[in-house]
Amino acid sequence: MDKQLKPSIELHESGNNDENLELVEFKSTEFQDESSKSVVNKILDNRTNDDPKDKKLLRKLDLHIIPAMTLLYLICFLDRVNIGQAKLNGLTKTLNLSSIQYNNCLSAFFVTYILFEIPSNLILKKLRPSRWIPLIMTAWGVATTFIGRVDSYAGLFICRIILGAAESGFFPGINFYLSSWYKRREISWRVSILFSAVSLAGTFGGILAYTINLMHGIWGQEGWRWIFYIEGSITVIVGALSFLFISDFPSDRPKFLTENECDRVIVRLRTDAGPGASEHFSWSQVGSAFLDWKLYVWSLCGLTITVPVLSLNFFSPTIIANLGFANYQAQLLTAPPYAFAFITTMTTAYFSDKYARRGIFIMFWSIISIISYIILLLTENFVLKYFAIFIAVGSLTPSTAICISFLSCNISPHIKRATALAFMLSMCNVGGVIGGQIYRYQDAPRFIMGHSVNLVCCVLSFATATILVAALYLENQRRDHLYGKVNNYTASNAEADTIDIFNLGSAEGRQRWGYENMSEKKIRNLGDKHAAWRYIL
Repeated sequence: MDKQLKPSIELHESGNNDENLELVEFKSTEFQDESSKSVVNKILDNRTNDDPKDKKLLRKLDLHIIPAMTLLYLICFLDRVNIGQAKLNGLTKTLNLSSIQYNNCLSAFFVTYILFEIPSNLILKKLRPSRWIPLIMTAWGVATTFIGRVDSYAGLFICRIILGAAESGFFPGINFYLSSWYKRREISWRVSILFSAVSLAGTFGGILAYTINLMHGIWGQEGWRWIFYIEGSITVIVGALSFLFISDFPSDRPKFLTENECDRVIVRLRTDAGPGASEHFSWSQVGSAFLDWKLYVWSLCGLTITVPVLSLNFFSPTIIANLGFANYQAQLLTAPPYAFAFITTMTTAYFSDKYARRGIFIMFWSIISIISYIILLLTENFVLKYFAIFIAVGSLTPSTAICISFLSCNISPHIKRATALAFMLSMCNVGGVIGGQIYRYQDAPRFIMGHSVNLVCCVLSFATATILVAALYLENQRRDHLYGKVNNYTASNAEADTIDIFNLGSAEGRQRWGYENMSEKKIRNLGDKHAAWRYIL
């Protein structure tokens, strides 16, 4: 036979609403992708659609993937921001650091973080998560531990640079990793669970630092040094052990899934990815990410959210201490705002996935954060100021998670999404460089410059989110007008599925989109540029 066979899946509906969506027929058309043929042949043999709404499969994925990633991110974030707690416990006094030197050490972390994010995401795809994540985690754990041994500004600066380089592959990597397991409407909730780790780190970080500081004097070591010794050692141990419980991508056939379940995961991802999706590596996909103007607006949105987020993560203990509280009280008072942030993050994620809306939540929380910084600038009442910090932390944390999900669910194909995510997160971490400089000793206790910069950032995050929502809405309308509504592939329908799981279609289908003269490879590289793609707003 000169031609290979490629099945496409037809869906039909039985019962009320979409309660019983079943695969009922496979038709034969052309295809060239051997891996796709292998998967489809197994589906034909096994009929993987025994759980129409995938609830059991999702529960299995969640139990094996989300707790592990959340634990690792919790540890990662503690290692990143524990320097703020160490400052209250005497780090700057021992090392004789000026305000500028301390802030430079904060910003140094993000310089190497930014440089290595994109290469690290590409390495992750090549080396697999089960190898790359344990490797970089062990490396940053060692760097964290060695901070406890520094005795000068230069030593702290170098350790922070190394820490940034090692951590750079983790957060963009796990966001890309999650987008390789879950459908577009399912990703916001899972990413927000990761961000709940930020809230937990903020909630318990101060309490943990306060407790560890009680070890002051043991073996002749100051309390702030024990923060790095203990938290860094935990990171090294967990990093080494993570090799045993991190699973690779679905196509790598992880052991916790059966063959049948692996096939179903792959089918779910390909049906959700939409027409024109592709998983093969392509430099043209890397290039197309940088040619998409929306990437730069998303990146600006992420940057302007991250500046106030990271500046609060680093300086909230100092800001609270300058409200008139003792250092140990300030450490304990950092916990309630982050507990509140945990609630707002998870609530926002639930409704974001339920209604398939992203940008509107960024706009809403940006307005709340704008109000909080206006209060911080205009009042000198310490109760109102603490309340403003409370709502600032609670509004900024969910915005970060939603911004990442907003991009993840609207960029395709696979490598383009990995590149775009890494670039956006690199730009977000420019926010770390800025956020590490805007609160200075000499500005205490009102910190006018820091609060003003963060206020401007909140206004810009509102503006960029508004631009994205409007632009994506108009593009969806344009495609509907030119090509008609895509009833079997729509971002606004939670139960929607695509008919052609390999997105090449029949000759008639290609003609509908105007792709009859395009090669299979070019169609696979279209991703979100395909006429049948509809953006999630």
